[in-house]
Amino acid sequence: MADKTWVLTYDGLADGKRAYGQESLLTLGNGYIGWRGAPIFAKFDDAHYPGLYVAGVFNQTQTKVADRDVVNEDMVNMPNPQLFNFYLAGQQVEFNQETIVKRQVSLDFATGILHETVTLALPAGQLTVDWEKYVDPVNYHRFALSVNVMADFDTELRIESLIDGSILNQNVERYRAFDSKEYDVTAIEGDLLLAKTRSNQLDLVVGAKTYGPTGEFSNQNATGTEVQMATMELPLKANQPSRFTKVMAIATSLELAAPKEQVLADLASSAEAIRQASVDYWQAVWQDADIVLDSDDPDMQKMIRMNIFHIRQAAQHKANRDLDVSVGSRGLTGEGYRGHIFWDELFVVPYYAANDPETARDLLQYRVRRLNAAKANAQIDDEQGAMYPWQSGQYGDEQAQYIHLNTVNNEWEPDNSRRQRHISLAIAYNMWIYTQLTNDKTFMNDGGLAVLLETSKFWLNKAELGTDGRYHIAGVMGPDEYHEAYPGAKEGGITDNAYTNIMVAWSLRWLLEIAEDSALDFAKLAAEHDFDQALLDKAKLVADKLALVIDDNGVVAQYAGYFDLKEVDFAAYTEKYGDIHRIDRLLKAEGLSPDDYQVAKQADFLMAIYNLGAKQVATLIEQLGYDLPADWLAINKDYYQARTVHGSTTSRPVFAGIDVTLNEKQEALEYLTTAIGSDFYDIQGGTTAEGVHIGVMGETLEVIQNEFGGVTLRDGRIEIEPNLPQTWRYLKFTQFFRGVRLRIEIKPDTVTVMADKALTVTILGQAVQLLPNQVTEITRGEK
Repeated sequence: MADKTWVLTYDGLADGKRAYGQESLLTLGNGYIGWRGAPIFAKFDDAHYPGLYVAGVFNQTQTKVADRDVVNEDMVNMPNPQLFNFYLAGQQVEFNQETIVKRQVSLDFATGILHETVTLALPAGQLTVDWEKYVDPVNYHRFALSVNVMADFDTELRIESLIDGSILNQNVERYRAFDSKEYDVTAIEGDLLLAKTRSNQLDLVVGAKTYGPTGEFSNQNATGTEVQMATMELPLKANQPSRFTKVMAIATSLELAAPKEQVLADLASSAEAIRQASVDYWQAVWQDADIVLDSDDPDMQKMIRMNIFHIRQAAQHKANRDLDVSVGSRGLTGEGYRGHIFWDELFVVPYYAANDPETARDLLQYRVRRLNAAKANAQIDDEQGAMYPWQSGQYGDEQAQYIHLNTVNNEWEPDNSRRQRHISLAIAYNMWIYTQLTNDKTFMNDGGLAVLLETSKFWLNKAELGTDGRYHIAGVMGPDEYHEAYPGAKEGGITDNAYTNIMVAWSLRWLLEIAEDSALDFAKLAAEHDFDQALLDKAKLVADKLALVIDDNGVVAQYAGYFDLKEVDFAAYTEKYGDIHRIDRLLKAEGLSPDDYQVAKQADFLMAIYNLGAKQVATLIEQLGYDLPADWLAINKDYYQARTVHGSTTSRPVFAGIDVTLNEKQEALEYLTTAIGSDFYDIQGGTTAEGVHIGVMGETLEVIQNEFGGVTLRDGRIEIEPNLPQTWRYLKFTQFFRGVRLRIEIKPDTVTVMADKALTVTILGQAVQLLPNQVTEITRGEK
């Protein structure tokens, strides 16, 4: 393709985490499956990690560590159906650093097709193998590949087409010490491999049919093996390619009563039909999904499209309407964080709400369906209402561990991350932003309001009235995971975390607003959930009197006692270690604790500003009875900027958005540029190997559309007030608002908008009545 901004390309061979990271970025998916971009000849080794994941399919294993049984719930790496072995004149072809002399792989975002070519130098001459891979987004159980094999010499070719059922979960190096066998192969029947997950006994059915120049491959299955195999032998003439296709399908008893029948039906498809389904789907998606940018940085356009591509294949309505799943922090691209669902939903559900609202609703159902699990989780900790877990998997119970491995000193340490109770606030926020952008009141009546009522109960029980007349929330953690407890404390948790308290105040005010909405069945649902007038009264008190700590300069403390912590000599640590983005591990390896220091993984007070905007955060703080100086935003940004090491990829977009508000657009652009390439450049030193970071992908698109693009879709209004950097000449994208599609084009001094329905919007400060399908252009400064 001439336009390289549509294609992700790698040349040459990679090894180790760099190779694993490439395969994460080359993943194909459709919301149901995630198919890592490993070569078709590869098994697990230091250079390659084949992975095939099905959304929502987890398994629990148990491993004894330091005299305690550690239970892990893992997203299952399924049997590998893409594997081929190649033989020439009876000798197996080895694909490795010594034999491969040329390799190129490209992923076309416009079509969803992955193409890879390798050329090998063999004693008899050169062999070239190239293949395409593609998934069907509509008939989402099926996927396929086509292979061309050509040698520059005459020989006899034998191909073994395999479904490898001996797969273990081994993507994440530090997890390999745990039991990684997730399923047992139960049978091989013709074109099918049947298996069961070991703990929850889910049926897994994987099938493959392979075709060559002389027809269908012949099955060669052996009794008792974990590998299904079909073969073909034929002469290979010099410089004449032979083409093979492989149609694959996977289904499980998690989503289907008869997964075997589904796979058999899908295997009747042709590879060509599956390929065309991918092309048709992505061409339709890009009609509305594309963000077009003309700037001095051509890589920015490619990164934008790569991020959109990964978000849109992590979930999509044609699959997710049938599934009971959400988007994990690594999507379906790797086994980082064991595939669990965290608060990263906060960074992608708003994107879906504005760009693919049906999918946003699908994902919210995952939390609605796990309300009872969240209530049970609260009871375990003697809490009230619903306490959603920090890490959620198949069932919605807490999957966060009590210990974790410090990779600097290779020692096990306590893990208090489950105290990040703010996950419930992320869920409330996602419901709010969805209803803001869609005006879908049915969602709240059909489960959303129940979630809000029960999570509100939790916070109202946590909030305790102090002798100062204010309510305090203790025993929690904020998004800055470098602070788990107070210095020297035996118990984890901190008090009056600014992010948590601000978001609680916001959430309770939304609840009170909903109570007055006649379109919702508030009284009925409140009664069903034992949410009486006394709780409503307390909600008003807590929303008005939650405690914050603010110094004389207007800096909002990350939590009570934060200002008493010691300062860090960041320059010294940088000189000693170079990369200090995981300074928490460096401190612990030195026998110190990040709990003792003013250092932030991400500035979690500023995260509230990312969610709600500076104006609303200032209003909430004032409603709590605190005064802020006029320049509070700049003061707080500078304070936390000096203490933040960006240990999370989600950190920099927060600063970028604030910088846009402060009109520091060059610094904002620098933050955006680093963040949007987080996975492409693997800025965290190898973590992309474990899967892409789906949260930062959603965040960076928000910065582009809502901060630089200046599009605000809230409170029933649309405002467009662009803030383009100096090096951006043109920005174009589509947004959806309450059933209206808006096509927006932005130049430095003009905004052009077309809506498919009549709508009133505010553009560059002017109220404008848009007529259906008519272009309206507003120039800055003109009346």
